[in-house]
Parts: sequence; structure tokens; C-alpha cells
Amino acid sequence: MDTPSTNLLTILFADIAGSTRLYDTFGDFKARELISDCLTQLKDLARENDGSVIKTIGDEVMCTFLTPNHAAETARQMHEEISFDPKMVQANIRLRIGFHHGEVICEPEDVFGDAVNVAARMVDLAKSDQIITNKETLALMKLTLKRRARVVDRTRVRGKDDVMEIHELIWGKPELLTMSNSITEEMIASLTAEKDLLQIRHLQQRILVDHERPILTMGRGVANHLIINEPLVSRMHARIELQRNRFMLIDQSTNGTFVILPDEGPRLLRRDAIQLEGDGLIGLGQKVGENDPLAVRFRIL
Repeated sequence: MDTPSTNLLTILFADIAGSTRLYDTFGDFKARELISDCLTQLKDLARENDGSVIKTIGDEVMCTFLTPNHAAETARQMHEEISFDPKMVQANIRLRIGFHHGEVICEPEDVFGDAVNVAARMVDLAKSDQIITNKETLALMKLTLKRRARVVDRTRVRGKDDVMEIHELIWGKPELLTMSNSITEEMIASLTAEKDLLQIRHLQQRILVDHERPILTMGRGVANHLIINEPLVSRMHARIELQRNRFMLIDQSTNGTFVILPDEGPRLLRRDAIQLEGDGLIGLGQKVGENDPLAVRFRIL
């Protein structure tokens, strides 16, 4: 018999909000099919982001990640994937997500401990379309994620003596970021600086990234702003973020992202980031040339 071990992990729960309504609206068979399809997408995204799927509990999936950064990114992708899936949108399926980082007891097919209970409390506090965590977990996260958080509550969690500060991570429409009550001088400077523009071109599509639309996602999944349905392209392959007046290309894929600049050879990103400057080409999962139909062209205007 395997001896249980302890590890520091981030535990994430993703729950289908109001799933009882699905049974009332669509009947048992269709509702079960919709819930199963939704949970399959959530589990796939967790695995693509180096997470472990522990189990499903009715209309909820439980996953673990090595860091809260991985959990936060997966939570965002989960919300976007479901909110852009036509079948999920038609059924009005929405998610509630909560996560917490702490010490857990690991067994071959499950995890236990106080951190699991706190994570379960986080998802209980979440409303539809929300990502909820706490101050302790947020403190371990990278600065760009901290800037997307806002305090929403202070409450007691069972088994904890102190009041816990609850934070929501904002995702989706950039205008929602104005709800954050932790605005810094750097954020103000970014918003008031001269407007930066980056143009993305792929086939007949033209997309701008700027301070009003600071994030662009690319990949095979329907939740992306730019969808490239090719075998070597991951579901959520890469994204471009405008960070403090710099356009950063961030790879989050299996096969990597190639960046080709006019006077340089291809650079391969694997779970890394690079600042985009001037103009050039981006290849998702493979090298591309100037006339390649898979090439994503970028130009800073």
C-alpha cells in the first residue's frame, strides 16, 4: 500500500453554475450530455496547462497545479472556452471557479487536507463567471495577475481562526479591469501614456491590440480571438499582452511558438515570453515563411 505524502499544491474547483436548471430545461439525457461535454473541456484545459485532474464530483471538476499562476491562467481559459463555445452559450452554461494554494496530503488518486477545504470554500463563494481566491494565495502570484484582482469580501472559513480576505480575478472584457480597487501608479501611467497599437494579420483577418483591448489570444480552441485550427496548434496556444507599453508574446503551448524578425533567424518560445518590436511573423507550433498561409503577421504602429 502506498504511503501518503504531503506537497504544496494549488487546488482548483470549477463548477457549472445552476446545473439543476439544465435538467429542468433540457431533460435528463440532454443535460447530462451538456454537463459531460463541459467537464471534458475543463479537464482537457487543466491537463494542457500542466495540471492534474483529480476527480469530477457531479457537475464539478477538481484539479491541482504546481503554482497558483498555472491555476489562474487555467481558470481564465476555462471561462473563455465555455463562454465562446456556441453549444455552451446556447444552453447558457456558465462557470464558478475557486482555488487556493497550500499543503495537501497526496494519495495515488486523491488529495486531502485543510487546503482542499479552503479551495472548496473559494468556489462556494464564487458567483457565475467569477474566479475567486484569497489574499494568501494571491501573494504568491505574479504581478500581472495581482493587478487583475480586487477585494470582494472578508469572511471566516471553517477551521480558520482569522478572517480571510477574498479576491476576485478579473478576466474577459478589458473594461472590467476598471473595477479593480488596487490601482497603482504604473497602471495609471500605462493608461495615460501615448496610445500604442499592434496590428495582427492572418489571412483576411485584422486585429488591433491596444490599451482598450490589451489581450489577444491565439489557438485552436473556439475561445480564442484568433482561431487557427491546425494539428500542431494547441487549444490555447499563445497570447499577446500589452504590459506597461510593451507588447509581450507569451507561449503556453505544447509545441512552442516561433517568432521571425526581418534580420534574425526564428526564435522558439516554450512556456516563455518575448517582447515584440517592429514587425515580423509568428508561427504557432511550426516555423512559417512570408507567404505561408499559417503565418501570423505583427506590426507595431
